[in-house]
Amino acid sequence: MRTDHEELCGTSYGSFCLNGGICYMIPTVSSPFCRCIENYTGARCEEVLLPSIKSQTKGDLFAVLLASLLLLGVLLIGTFYFLCRKASIPRTSSSECGANLVDTTSSNGCNSEYT
Repeated sequence: MRTDHEELCGTSYGSFCLNGGICYMIPTVSSPFCRCIENYTGARCEEVLLPSIKSQTKGDLFAVLLASLLLLGVLLIGTFYFLCRKASIPRTSSSECGANLVDTTSSNGCNSEYT
């Protein structure tokens, strides 16, 4: 933003400002100064401003948070589903004497009609 007491630099300072900065002089000050374009800073606009977390919009951060929570919810629901499904499947061990597990020709003591 230019004020009333600033003047553009002459051709002798044509390359004083870097990266598209605009050179200005104040008549009462002997050295020029630069007005930098967006994403540049420094006395001669020589430094690049890197984007930071503060420059991101709140909407972007909210979207990332919402997606993370949704993924976590799906993982938790899936975990509980598989744990409950696993718990509801009846387990049979080799020591049980069920009709499907017992060989009727063996004498293992499980069939009461053969003992």
